[in-house]
Amino acid sequence: MLIENEPHWFPMRIRYSSLSRLEKMVENFEKEKKKLGQSVLLETYVPLNFIKVSMTKMDFAPYLLNYIFVHSTFKDLVEIKHSREDFEPLRFVMHPAYDEKDERHDEVLTMSDKMMSDYMRITAEENDKIVFLKDLKFACKPSHVVQIIEGEFTGVVGRIKRIGGARCVVLPIGKEMAPAIIDIPNSHLRYLSDMEINKIKEEDKKNKKVEI
Repeated sequence: MLIENEPHWFPMRIRYSSLSRLEKMVENFEKEKKKLGQSVLLETYVPLNFIKVSMTKMDFAPYLLNYIFVHSTFKDLVEIKHSREDFEPLRFVMHPAYDEKDERHDEVLTMSDKMMSDYMRITAEENDKIVFLKDLKFACKPSHVVQIIEGEFTGVVGRIKRIGGARCVVLPIGKEMAPAIIDIPNSHLRYLSDMEINKIKEEDKKNKKVEI
């Protein structure tokens, strides 16, 4: 259950987004952060990819034009959205959840501290081993949880998939997106037990930054 006055990382969708609108949204958040000062937690993250933007120029551009990640409380974000017209295009991402009676209800999607840390780590700089999978139905399907134990992505936790014959570690974010580290040797992976997965979740909860 989402605790409205505790900080979380929120993947947020920008309605009718474009590069200029995404850049403007980041700029608006920076202005809002300066205006509110220390009274409100407000951080943003947009994963960037180094791509060719013209015949002679390479530059950083967003992996995803219509998403921005915001670190704040649900209460403060709702207030900002309602009080500032600039933030009206922002939408919380919803995902299905089930209660004790196995009845479905939709909840706002948040990312655990560990997941966000891993996500930022693999998307923060140019790397030809990182791709965003397009077949989300396949990419977000449950599979074995693994931890990378060797190489530049040591410590990253994700789900194992085989894509085009290559072994990949996928970090599905709800059913919205699925960045993947491609072609990981099996010797670089450790398959996690349910007990180990729960331990990671419990450690994350102790940080009191986000819900898992």
